[in-house]
Amino acid sequence: MAYRIFRRKRYIVAAVIGLVLVVLIVARLYLSVWLLGHVNKALANMDGYHGSVEGISIDLYRGAYRIHKLVIVKKNAGIPTPFMDIAQIDLSLQWGALLHGRIVSDIALDQPIITFATSASGAAKQSGAGVDWNKPIRELMPIDINVVTFTNGKLSYRDFSASPKVDIYINRMHGELRNLRNVVDTTTPLPSSIVVAGDSIGKGTLHIAGHMNILKPVPDMDLDAKLENANLVALTDYSNAYAAIDIKKGKLSVYSELSIKNNRVSGYVKPIATDVSLIDLRSASNPIKLVWESTVAVVVAIFTNHRNDQFATKIPLEGSLDNISTDTWSAISGIIRNAFIEAFDKGFDRDKD
Repeated sequence: MAYRIFRRKRYIVAAVIGLVLVVLIVARLYLSVWLLGHVNKALANMDGYHGSVEGISIDLYRGAYRIHKLVIVKKNAGIPTPFMDIAQIDLSLQWGALLHGRIVSDIALDQPIITFATSASGAAKQSGAGVDWNKPIRELMPIDINVVTFTNGKLSYRDFSASPKVDIYINRMHGELRNLRNVVDTTTPLPSSIVVAGDSIGKGTLHIAGHMNILKPVPDMDLDAKLENANLVALTDYSNAYAAIDIKKGKLSVYSELSIKNNRVSGYVKPIATDVSLIDLRSASNPIKLVWESTVAVVVAIFTNHRNDQFATKIPLEGSLDNISTDTWSAISGIIRNAFIEAFDKGFDRDKD
């Protein structure tokens, strides 16, 4: 008798466990379907852009879900490449933050691709401007986000109206943004850190580091960015499309310190080109283009610092985010300074001017 009672209880426990598992599986499947519809609805209602995802999977034990193939395109622009294309987004709870009394999340992006572009007609620009991107982000993850990491990303600019067509990019990008919601107590005005690295067209190396305050509608930030040793020949399509100049050889490095506070921008960009050669007389076939390139080559040769074999300048940046101004005379005086007074150093100036 006791054995039969024990066996009956065992069957009941097994049945209850089985029922719970079925309920969890059904709930997981339903939640995935509901989230997919919810996310696609939210992404469809962005000003000038339309987004969609292919699928969503749930990891209940991690308190996480994964978004598969997020794509955002500009509406009615005739641009054949998406503004944003992300292979996978993993959103999970950051359990350690619970010790600080907050429920926050980590986000990991796999293969994020962002493409700024100009349409073939030149009338449409794909820049992401005019959209409140905080809204779809809140729909994707309604609780606070603290850490964002990304791997194998790409950032590019494509101009389909240019001839030849322009495609410049940074690929193999990886990096992280930390403390986005200030979970860790701090009194600093720029509590969030950012580090980004990648490879440019022409096999240059990019590195960006700094701090920001993501809590503001227009984030304040203080960034250092450098691109070093890019092969100028890889930029020939760009220089040919916008300046009708062919590049035979050379290396390019660019250094910039940039500060944004209350929508105001200040800083500089310092491009330094070394070992530059613009034309090959043996391959020139267009007389007008040859004259133009020869003139530019002479100007570059005159204003090159021959001791360092570099053509360089420093361009100050000032103004509001939607109207950044550059001082043409400062750029010209920078060329003269580099050529005849003192060559610019490869590196950040740290306000030494």
